[in-house]
Amino acid sequence: MEEAGAAAAAKYAEEEDYDEECIDFDPYAFIKNLPPLKQVVPRWRRSLLPRQTRQCKRKTLVLDLDETLVHSTLDGCDEPDFSFPVAFNGREHRVHVRRRPHLQHFLQRCAELFEVVVFTASQKVYAEQLLNILDPTRTLIRHRVFRDSCVFVEGNYLKDLSVLGRDLAHTVIVDNSPQAFGYQLPNGIPIESWYDDEADSELLSLLPFLESLVHVDDVRPALLAAYKLNQLVESAPTYPSYH
Repeated sequence: MEEAGAAAAAKYAEEEDYDEECIDFDPYAFIKNLPPLKQVVPRWRRSLLPRQTRQCKRKTLVLDLDETLVHSTLDGCDEPDFSFPVAFNGREHRVHVRRRPHLQHFLQRCAELFEVVVFTASQKVYAEQLLNILDPTRTLIRHRVFRDSCVFVEGNYLKDLSVLGRDLAHTVIVDNSPQAFGYQLPNGIPIESWYDDEADSELLSLLPFLESLVHVDDVRPALLAAYKLNQLVESAPTYPSYH
């Protein structure tokens, strides 16, 4: 299993040089300095997803949307896969979208293996329309979760997986922003951000590793072994806070 994820995980497992003078955002330092979850969420919250039936009790695969599955822009782009209008603050804009290479095959295969959830920090007014185009019959993506279900911490929208109401031992999240799953680090797979590289094969390369998780009792040891995100967080600097 670890071998299956080794190729996809190699770039994330390398040691990183945390230069104190570097002004770039460091997601692993951000995660290291997060306040406890109980300080930023209500003590009791209703689970967002309906309970799984006994006949359809699969592991849950949570997918980010922007720069993970697609790239969207309000600016004109060469040969978008599709465009659609969306209203922001009383004005209508046209959103141009490009699908990440191998997206359709990836979603179809994942839908065969997992309960697929898209959890995006984007606003529903935009993301709902986009997903209606990607999955018009709602057969690939079972549930959609939007920004209003995120936890806002230090300027970042984080995705607390516990709000989904699923067993975390059976839940995986794929996101190009590791800080998004900072409260459930052992459940996360960081993926390279995608904008326009037509030779990109990240989704295709990820499938064998995801397939290897289907029958494990707990996905978290396999994810930590493959991506070593806990080590990246441990080696990150400690700051008072991000602002």
